Amino acid sequence: MKENDFNIRIAGEAGYGIASAGLALAKIALRSGYFVFDYSEYPSLIRGGHNIYTLRISGEQIYSPSLPVDFLIALNQDAVDFNKDQLSPQSFILLNSDKASDSGLSSGIRALPIPLVKIALDNKGSEVMMNNVALGAITFLLKAEFSVLESGIREAFSWATSEIIDLNIKVAQKGFDYAKDNFAAEEIKFDLKKIKAKPRLLLTGNDAFGLGAIKAGCKFFAAYPMTPINSLIVYFAAKAKELNLVYFQPEDEIAAINSALGAAVCGVRSMTASSGGGFSLMVEALGMAGMTETPLVIIEGQRPGPSSGMPTWTGQGDLRFVLHASQDDFPRIVLAPGDVEECFWLMIDAFNLAEKYQLPVIVLTDKYLAESRQSINLIDDSKVEIERGKIVSLKDSLQDYHRYEFAQDGVSPRAFIGQTKEPFFTTSYEHNEAGFAAEDIETRKAMMEKRMKKLETLEKEMSQPIIYGSKDAEFGFISWGSNKGIILEAQKILASQRIKTSFLHLNFLNPFPAEAVAEFCQDKQVLLLEQNISGQLAGLIREKTGLKIKDQFLKYDGRPFYPEEIADKVKQIL
Repeated sequence: MKENDFNIRIAGEAGYGIASAGLALAKIALRSGYFVFDYSEYPSLIRGGHNIYTLRISGEQIYSPSLPVDFLIALNQDAVDFNKDQLSPQSFILLNSDKASDSGLSSGIRALPIPLVKIALDNKGSEVMMNNVALGAITFLLKAEFSVLESGIREAFSWATSEIIDLNIKVAQKGFDYAKDNFAAEEIKFDLKKIKAKPRLLLTGNDAFGLGAIKAGCKFFAAYPMTPINSLIVYFAAKAKELNLVYFQPEDEIAAINSALGAAVCGVRSMTASSGGGFSLMVEALGMAGMTETPLVIIEGQRPGPSSGMPTWTGQGDLRFVLHASQDDFPRIVLAPGDVEECFWLMIDAFNLAEKYQLPVIVLTDKYLAESRQSINLIDDSKVEIERGKIVSLKDSLQDYHRYEFAQDGVSPRAFIGQTKEPFFTTSYEHNEAGFAAEDIETRKAMMEKRMKKLETLEKEMSQPIIYGSKDAEFGFISWGSNKGIILEAQKILASQRIKTSFLHLNFLNPFPAEAVAEFCQDKQVLLLEQNISGQLAGLIREKTGLKIKDQFLKYDGRPFYPEEIADKVKQIL
């Protein structure tokens, strides 16, 4: 067990209320003044299968889950059997004695049997309420205040009748009392006594995407449900009327991107979102956005594939796909946030860049980042700046307006439909400056070069990747997206063992910061990490810089990296 750092896992069958219990526990820790990070695993089944919720709690800022598990709430026997190998040698198990036993556990692991189902049923509750009994018990064991748990339950069941809320609080109190009567002598070297702390937010990546999009001025969001972006849809659907924006759920992903394109052509900041499978259906319309130079933000939530793949697991296998999707060449920006705060701020950037350069911006996320919660300091949204680019206002006529006017920086003036009585011309065909279809040699070459000029202009202005860690380190990490926090935690472990490292974290994947990557790789040993089998970032680095990175740590089993395994890999290499 790490000092000032504690890992709790709730495990059992789907339908046991594991996610809701975990969120309540996270809020207890947050409201007691601690930093938290949570992560869930669940199969793509409506019911059944083994589910786990892991919550890391610390008095210091944390960036990812970690191992081993210090406290396991085992709701059935599978919870014991599937998780015992990840327990620390001195861990505790709150064992549901109605459904599990402690046989086969290593010596040193302390089992605390409690009849969770019986307590719930004896107090006129249902079997599923055993999760609240367990919450009551661990609230006592970690010396947290029951009033904090009570407020969390009231919040979680705000939709329910007062009778249901009171019953859930009652069974939680019974769990608290049972632990007090039976486990008072147990000494757990971590507690949740309240400490002074600044107020913090507890957000998933999808939460931050939603907040960032709204703050950026998004007024139209169209998406068809598909894991892992569904919670973003739920948020927009619930808040659309209150926030004076449109959420449209169409019949499929093709209709989603085309309707978002239509809104964008009319001057509305628009967005769509899907997984890799849904994005596959959007590819033809993505080309339409490229040809018509329409600003559009697309969130692509990666999950292991191909085809339906593993819908509820995580991966980074779509990088090459989004870089090259659609026919022929046209400019697009590809961004990849690494944590919850970057999800917020890169959404602001995505909308600004889309309009400034009049092109599609693809934001890559994954199940791990989209659904994991992280506590962060309050966001200072006064720093948000909106930049809409070369928008022109037409008074009466289109006579002197050329939508695709040749411009030195590649960006033409943009007006909106409805400003005049005359029709605008937007075509999916190659076209001239006025927007009429054209196939002559000179126009084709000039228009193609104009569009691609945008990336040259952007490369001169885009922010450079951040380097974390020791500047004089002889060992460095390169990675992208959601691996960020995990590598930062691995750096902490290595630093405690006197191993200096630096870490180049990539947010911009197109245009690619080739010079910064090449400079970072000079005079150091580099380990590249990503969650795919082919080393897609490694291939991109070789394509753009000529450098072949020999040491690669690739993971493609649907689970994220853990800091401990990264630290072990570094020591093997060294």
